[in-house]
Amino acid sequence: MGIFQRVKDMTRASINELLDKVEDPVVMLNQYIRDMEEEIAEAEVTVAKQMANERRTHQRLAEAARIAAEKEAQAEAALKAGQEALARKALEEKLFYDQKVAEYTDLHAQAQAQAEQLKAQLQEMKEEFYKMRNKRNELVARVEIAKAQKQMAQINSNHVIEGGSASRGFHRMEEKIMQMEAEAQVARMPYAAPGASVDPVKQEQVELQLKALKEKLGQTADNN
Repeated sequence: MGIFQRVKDMTRASINELLDKVEDPVVMLNQYIRDMEEEIAEAEVTVAKQMANERRTHQRLAEAARIAAEKEAQAEAALKAGQEALARKALEEKLFYDQKVAEYTDLHAQAQAQAEQLKAQLQEMKEEFYKMRNKRNELVARVEIAKAQKQMAQINSNHVIEGGSASRGFHRMEEKIMQMEAEAQVARMPYAAPGASVDPVKQEQVELQLKALKEKLGQTADNN
């Protein structure tokens, strides 16, 4: 394995580890809980504003109805007093506030309906938040179990299936150690000069040839 491949493997491992940390389920669950809390807080502000708007509209409606009734009473009193012009003016003012009563009645009904709708949505959000919060502990426990099972599966897989980078690196180190042991064993062997070793087969052949040579030389001497 080349140096660049090793660097590549180390870089890939670091990136994967970083991604695992970023996407940790437990961290994300806690973040979702915090996000839900913020959403509920914002919803509570919205509901409070709408309820205040509904109360203001109701107050305006009540005020317009009160003034309209007051103008009607003034017109009645003026008419009894024989002041028809004054009664007419009071009735004109009454019609104006009657229109306001009709407008505020519609606005109040809309504001009240919207406030009730927002309160219902807020209640649903809170119920969902309580479920999420109660479910978080269970999910965290399941995540830890899943992590442990995954880790054990990876360990078992590495023991059974060879060919992974860790397995290859381990066997490469084992081969290197065996080579070092062999080199050390060779280094401990005594040095023998060339020709110092004795070959029995070769020695026997030498003895036979020497004997034949002696016999030949003996025959030569007798002839002389």
